[in-house]
Amino acid sequence: MPARVERRKNEHAARLTSAERRIVAALVVVLVISIFESIAYGQIFNVSSIWIQQHVALDLAGFRIPVPWFQAINSIFSICCVPLLFWIWRCQTSRGREPNELAKIGTGAWLAAASNLILVAAIFVSGAQLVNPIWPFFYSAGLGISFLYYWPTLLALVSRAAPAKLNSTLMGLAFMSLFIANTLVGWIGGFYEKMPPGQFWAMHAAISVAGGLLVALLSRRLSRVLRPG
Repeated sequence: MPARVERRKNEHAARLTSAERRIVAALVVVLVISIFESIAYGQIFNVSSIWIQQHVALDLAGFRIPVPWFQAINSIFSICCVPLLFWIWRCQTSRGREPNELAKIGTGAWLAAASNLILVAAIFVSGAQLVNPIWPFFYSAGLGISFLYYWPTLLALVSRAAPAKLNSTLMGLAFMSLFIANTLVGWIGGFYEKMPPGQFWAMHAAISVAGGLLVALLSRRLSRVLRPG
């Protein structure tokens, strides 16, 4: 049987301090901002497969590229680029220039925006012709790297900074933000039938840019509240 733990009698001990409340508020703001780039990232698992099937030249030297391979590229880069990013961050640390968590989350937003703009450029360059598969390859690869910058960093930030009394709750909220983003991905995906593809992907780039701008505007204030120690 588990050890019997005496119920805490002092209810005041469970209350958050003013500093802890500020930390919780700051983390909630960061989670809301992360929804923007989660939307820009998540569309790769929704409408992108439809767009690739409709507009990408999948026949290559007698071989037809399976559409799910482009999603696999995203996952491959999310795994294989981990050592590279660790090396980059260690080099930056040795020079005292490693970006903090918020800066990394912001970098993820800009990478997600750039990845969506790759599809916009592909549509513009291709005109009425089918799009070369190299374009969605770079789109998927870029999103895989952007995911590394923002999602693991977001979880690490919440785990480190959240008050012990609410650590598990805030980690749950982090995954709730992903649920909200994925719900919005599905809703926004419905606009694909009503918009030209170029505008559709430009909209996702703009959504991610909005997240990056919010990080840039609020980073200094949030960093003061969430700094280690």
